[in-house]
Amino acid sequence: MKRNFDCVDGNMTVLMYNNTMRKVKELKKGDAVYAVQYNGDSYQYVKSEVISVNKRKGKAFRITLNDGRVLISSANHQWLTKQGWLFTYDDDTLPAGKVYLKEDIKMCGLTGSLKKAHEETKLYMQGYFVSAEIYGKNLISFKGGDIAEFVLQEAAVTKRMYNYLLYFGADATIEDCFARDNDTNEYYITKKLNLPYTEMINLSNKFSKNKDKEDFIRGFVAGVYDSNGSGNPFVKNVTSSKRQFLDIVKYGLDMYGFEYEYSSKDRKAMLLGGPSELLRFYNIYNPVTTCKLENVDIQDKHHDKVRIVSIEEVDCEDMVEIMTTGRNFIANGIISHNCTTGHVKEV
Repeated sequence: MKRNFDCVDGNMTVLMYNNTMRKVKELKKGDAVYAVQYNGDSYQYVKSEVISVNKRKGKAFRITLNDGRVLISSANHQWLTKQGWLFTYDDDTLPAGKVYLKEDIKMCGLTGSLKKAHEETKLYMQGYFVSAEIYGKNLISFKGGDIAEFVLQEAAVTKRMYNYLLYFGADATIEDCFARDNDTNEYYITKKLNLPYTEMINLSNKFSKNKDKEDFIRGFVAGVYDSNGSGNPFVKNVTSSKRQFLDIVKYGLDMYGFEYEYSSKDRKAMLLGGPSELLRFYNIYNPVTTCKLENVDIQDKHHDKVRIVSIEEVDCEDMVEIMTTGRNFIANGIISHNCTTGHVKEV
């Protein structure tokens, strides 16, 4: 029987463990990616390692989803669906009894699209600064006068803001300091950012003129998320005395199709969709304060919308076989099984 390689389109993007995206054909042995594992009750996200990447040749089939995303793989490649692991296409090369994808089957993975590169552009940095300036001063301490002092909940957030200010040529300094957590009343060592007050106001006014630009909004949402300091990654305080800035947060979430609950009374936004949407949030907005979602149930009960529109044979010259320690990976936001050399025997 003719050997039939299991492979995927090398131009599809894979979700890396650091929340960035990389093309399948650009992966290398040892790269860390997100995968899932089944614990007997539900699927959980786990860290996985790439163990091999090989270029292959074979027939390719394009799976078009209802949101416009496209998956390209060999006929014997498997994808995770609401019905379990299913093969791509019945081309008579696999033994009888296998179950294949078909139209309207619902896929498992991230509901919306991801960004291949979340660059920290000038506009992104401007949005991040403005949001940290607005929201950060409500956290632990902010003092006016000749020098504005920022002491944010996380030192890493303060360092990012400091680096952005240096990029813009601001007269900023950073130093160690003691801070008090308003929630626990405990003191701890962190970082304090110093910036001339008039310079802070000038930068804020200058940058805010770009508040309708996509990258500004992306940075703004990231700054709000980082400035909150909450231990709960799904619920964030979005308090602001300026309604226009609250609207930026809401618009920024709507722009990428996120579902959330917003409480005008408590002024908090809660992201819906579970860890899958949190991973997508991290990928798009690139905040500092991320949490690793090891052994966390996918819980995508809010999102049951990604389904197959069509499956058809296509030409593809960049077919690649990829294998990971987790035996799966996330390609174009959908959970993909390992490629396996020869006929599939695993599942």
